[in-house]
Amino acid sequence: MSHAEDDQTGAQAKSKIVSWTADVLEELGLLSLARAPRDTKLLCLQRFFRLFGYGSSTLILAAYLSELGISETRTGLFMTLTLVGDVGISFALSMIADRAGRRTILAMGAFLMACSGIVFALTENYWVLLTAAVFGVITPR
Repeated sequence: MSHAEDDQTGAQAKSKIVSWTADVLEELGLLSLARAPRDTKLLCLQRFFRLFGYGSSTLILAAYLSELGISETRTGLFMTLTLVGDVGISFALSMIADRAGRRTILAMGAFLMACSGIVFALTENYWVLLTAAVFGVITPR
């Protein structure tokens, strides 16, 4: 094989790798994000940090419940019921958001989350914590 043929084979292999990488990046939506306006990038970044925070709080919550002496079964029930409650409350709030006003609903959600945090700071009762978690919408959707 000549030097020219080696260069051509190498260029073809490199072209396939670049093409495959571009396909993967496009499939993941990263190329679209790169071409998106600044506001779109900021929204995606905000969502990343929000979900990272929620995920971290879920790990801390499980450790907290364990530290309170709550069994793994009850902790699993806690997480499940919190998620189910979150879905139900989110659905209900979505149904009235346009009538009540989106800012009002967001403010109400923030108030409920703050109240939930206060309850978590003041009590160790499983059922009270569960109620605060469900109504405080402490899980991500």
